[in-house]
Amino acid sequence: MKIGIMTAMDQEYDMACKVLKNHEKHEIIPVHCGWGKVNSAVNASKLIAEHHPDCIISTGCAGGISPQVHMLDVVVAEQVAYHDCWYGEPNEFGQVQGFPARFHASELLLKAARSLNDERMKFGLMASGDWFCSGPEDTARILGHFPDALACDMESAAISQVCHMYGVPFLSMRVISDTADEENRLGQFFDFWSSASAESFEILSAFIGALD
Repeated sequence: MKIGIMTAMDQEYDMACKVLKNHEKHEIIPVHCGWGKVNSAVNASKLIAEHHPDCIISTGCAGGISPQVHMLDVVVAEQVAYHDCWYGEPNEFGQVQGFPARFHASELLLKAARSLNDERMKFGLMASGDWFCSGPEDTARILGHFPDALACDMESAAISQVCHMYGVPFLSMRVISDTADEENRLGQFFDFWSSASAESFEILSAFIGALD
């Protein structure tokens, strides 16, 4: 299987490459896309056009916005939604005109993730958009629209929209780097990267190994 692995940050890219460097079962195509919706959408389109992957995985870190998730948990997105757009009625909040209100992950990829039976893995909704969730007000704003959201990131919705357009199976799998109960989330985020080790991303390696 040819698998595209998309990361936004230098640290995410380096760690993903480190844990996947010895994989021989599948062909891994790592992509350092940069932060945010435009960077991720452009590079997802380029990845699909140039490499024709069998699936794309969005990975790296995410901010927890639910009390159900804790530092170093891994949120596997069954669904992804934009938390920062409004196209007017009759669209739902976060729904891009002409597209689903939520983008659903590939069932085959979800099945492989669930087969790991790792207690750190939490399955649910990822809210995504060009907004760093830096404190309680940001958390409340997102949960006001998406009360079932577990975490937020900046790339997964854009990548999932591109995958939806091209019919490419998609999954977002993100390590929690900062949490809803921390007021200084930006500090917690930077502390995560000063102390995080490759072991935080080992679930990604196990997941890739579980794919047929």
